[in-house]
Amino acid sequence: MRASRLRHRITVLKKTTTRSPTGAALPSTWTPYLTLWASIEPLSVKDVLTAQAASSQTIARCITRYRTDIDTSMRIEHNGQHYEINGQPLADARSGREHITLMLKSV
Repeated sequence: MRASRLRHRITVLKKTTTRSPTGAALPSTWTPYLTLWASIEPLSVKDVLTAQAASSQTIARCITRYRTDIDTSMRIEHNGQHYEINGQPLADARSGREHITLMLKSV
């Protein structure tokens, strides 16, 4: 994968739950987990209509270098916009270890 494609700075957010001194669970918060270079691309109108026909709300895709520690319980932040990861990360078709594609929906 060419590094020039990875021109957007994203933050991967992870949900954390904390407890009060009495042991009660406090409301969950999204805390920064990773900061990565990625490529964020909005889907074409054709792709959005196809996704809507399949009852999906996917609006963008994010391509980043191969990682195994990103999953669907996390969120992506880019330019103040928050995205939820829609489905498991997809590995590249060539070797399966060059990059991953995350399908994103707006939160």
